[in-house]
This record gives sequence, structure tokens and C-alpha cells, in this order.
Amino acid sequence: MDRPHLLIVEDDVSVSELLFSCLSKANYRVSVAPTGEAGLQLIEEDPPDALVLDLTLPGMNGLDVCRTMRRDLWMGKIPILMLTGKAEEDDIVAGLEVGADDYMTKPFSPKLLTARVKALLRRGNSLDAVDTPESSAEKQTVEPLIIKTLGRCEITNGARRFSWAEDFSPAQRQLMAMLVGSPSGKVHQEEIQVALWPDSSSSRARSSFDSLMSRVRRTLDQLLEPFDSKKYLLVKRGYLCLENCRVDAHEFIRFVRKGTQQVATGDLWPAEISFSSAFSFWHGTFIPADFGSDAPIFFQDELEQLYLEASQTFARVLAENGRYQEAVKVLRHAQRYGPSNDELIRLLYQLCLAQGHPGQASQVLRQYCEILEREKYSTEDISDVLGTFPQKIPEKGWLKG
Repeated sequence: MDRPHLLIVEDDVSVSELLFSCLSKANYRVSVAPTGEAGLQLIEEDPPDALVLDLTLPGMNGLDVCRTMRRDLWMGKIPILMLTGKAEEDDIVAGLEVGADDYMTKPFSPKLLTARVKALLRRGNSLDAVDTPESSAEKQTVEPLIIKTLGRCEITNGARRFSWAEDFSPAQRQLMAMLVGSPSGKVHQEEIQVALWPDSSSSRARSSFDSLMSRVRRTLDQLLEPFDSKKYLLVKRGYLCLENCRVDAHEFIRFVRKGTQQVATGDLWPAEISFSSAFSFWHGTFIPADFGSDAPIFFQDELEQLYLEASQTFARVLAENGRYQEAVKVLRHAQRYGPSNDELIRLLYQLCLAQGHPGQASQVLRQYCEILEREKYSTEDISDVLGTFPQKIPEKGWLKG
């Protein structure tokens, strides 16, 4: 069974080192984040079993972190031990009211803190046992299969990994491309048979499918040995399904949707964390679209469009907090996928002006003119388009501008 994972969010280096030392000696896997924002991002990337959270943090304080977590259905289940240098009753009550499960004041006894953490983990495990039919021990025996598709094609399980763009046969790549190109991670068996063996009879296509499945499983078992592919690649009620898998493209979509919803409700700090998590998965376009099936091609187009839209929303969130340089950087990256995207160019131009960089803003316009010329726009049309570009910061704010 894997060691329980604990996350420490503490900005005082000496305190975080003490926490790391005593909890590591208690046989926990320990991660450390120096700020609330970094802690929330680590929770998204590598979910802990419990959190030791300092109350006084730079930027987003412990109460804000705790409040953000408790508003999220997924993060809300993580037990939190609030650690504070303040022994005042009001501070302790405030921490418990926003959702902390327990608290300790500094200076603390390492032995007592370890006991408190152990109690939190027992409480969290008992809740998991009530919520799901599987025991937590059963869940932890299945290590997730990490499937990368954005910018590169890799499959990782623990410390073992391989490139499925290189080590899979063409038919195996095409099958995997159809699976990861489905946001649900499942594809009907008949759809696969029609795509891979369009000229075969139903019985012959079924036989070919069974043979291909055997080869894919055998390849996975060999390349990731020791490995049991039947825990990850299953046929259920006529559907081929991925289970116990994390596909980077699917995670990107999930975090973008979450961030977009948070922006809509005005939760800008959580939205920034969600978009940062989403963009951490983006290392390039959806590679499996080149492996010979139509569905992954459509999925690639949808992903790139979502990336462009998310980049603009993320940039607006950053700009709303006055972080123009970071917002510009986000849009510059997005330009690779939409060099003629009118809304993106307008926002980039406006952000350059907001930074007091008219020269950069003029360069944005010149490059856009060149693109329009290559697309055969007339001089008059280009002039009309440029005449509508905004010349100042939005009066109602970047999220409404």
C-alpha cells in the first residue's frame, strides 16, 4: 500500500523543515508549498490525504485556502489541520468556521502533531468507506495509468514509462487515439470495428478487434512489467473503456471548465488556480490526431479552440488583478494556435497599451495586418478592422470588457 500523502502549506522555512522532518519520520510522503496559491495547485496536481495549513500566509492566507477548498466538492473532502501562531480564541474559531477539522498553535510538539495528523487520516478513511463501496486499501492498490497526448505521447505507470507513438504498432496507435480522443474515455466496439476494418464482415471485424485487444494488452504488460492491463483497458456492455487512467487532454478540459465556472461566480482566486492547473497539462497540440482516425482529428480541433478561449479568459483574470505581463505571456503562447483570432489579437493589443507599451501594441497591429494581407483582405477592409480596435483599458473591468 502507498504511504499516505501529506501536504504542508507553510511560508516559514524553519517550521516547514521541522514539519517535513517529523512527518517523514512517521512514514508519510510529504510535500511542501510556501504559499496558499502554490498549495492549491499542488492539491490539483497531486491530491494529498490530509493538509497541514498555516493560518498566516503571504497573499492568500490560510482561511482563504480553507474556504476555497470547502467550496469545492472534490477538495472539500480533504482533512485540514490548521496551524497558527495565534492562540486567540477568535482566530481558532474563524479557522474552524471556514472548515478546518482541527488546529494546533505554535510552538507545537512534533509528537502531538503527528498524533493529530494520524487521527485526521483515520477520520478521512472512515468517510471514504461510507461514500464508496470500495475500501480505501483496494483503491490504493491500483496505481493510475498516466497517458500523455498533448505535445508528446507517453504512457507512465509508477516509475515505468514508454512512448506509445513509437512502441505501439499503427493499429494499436489508432485504437488508443480513438480512446483518448473521446472525452469520456470510452468508445463503442462497433465504432472501432467500422473505423479500423471498414470492408470486413461483422464477424471478421469482431475477430480482428479481439486479436488487436490481446496485442495491446500484451504490449502494455511487457513494456510496463509488472503490470495488469485488464485493470485499465476493459470491454463493458459493448464499450471499450479506459479505467484508472488519467489522460492529460481530459484533465485539461476538466480544469478549464472548472475555471470557467469559477469566473462566472466571481471566484477569481480559485479560477486562477484551475486555469494554471489546466495549462500545466498543455505542452502542444493533440498528437494522436495524426494516427489515422477521424474522431481524434475533430477532438484536436475542439481542444485547440478550447485552448484559445481559455487563454483569453485566463488572461482577463490575470489582468483583473493587474498582472498584465503574465496575461500577455499567456496570449503570446496562444497565438501559435490562432494567429488570426480577432478577439485574442484585440485583447493582446489592449493589454500592451495597459502596460504603457505603445511600441509593442503597434507591433501587434503590424503582424495582424500582415496576416490579413496573406488571407487576401483588401486594404480598405484591413483599415476598417483596425479602426475598431480598443484604445484604452475597459471601463467596466477586464472580465466585462
